[in-house]
Amino acid sequence: MIARNYLNCRIASALTLTALLAACGSSVPLADTKPEPTLPNLLKLEPTPSAALLTGNFFCELGNRVDLASAAGDGSVKLTWKGRSYPMTTVSTTTGAVRLEDKASGLVWIQIPAKSMLLNSKLGQQLANECKLR
Repeated sequence: MIARNYLNCRIASALTLTALLAACGSSVPLADTKPEPTLPNLLKLEPTPSAALLTGNFFCELGNRVDLASAAGDGSVKLTWKGRSYPMTTVSTTTGAVRLEDKASGLVWIQIPAKSMLLNSKLGQQLANECKLR
């Protein structure tokens, strides 16, 4: 019985090796790899100019607070949350909402006329909602 299993294993190994060698020596050319085609923009959605960024002290649900201050000249924005400051970068959107991101921390600030919210994209959670200037 043991000799039979050994023989079957040797035959299977030999067949596998033969198939691999045959595949390596194939004369069929490999297909050229081409980049994936991009889908057309059927809805013609283009980034729209963002609404004006509102800065100041935002008071949010559950007693949370977010402070936004824009730096003069270079267009950068500093967001302060729970005593720490984060440099935010403007990201264009197709909706016209103001979107600011800090890639390092994962913080995302979204500002629409009715309210603003702070998200953590790395954790996938909402940090502050219903934020409004007072």
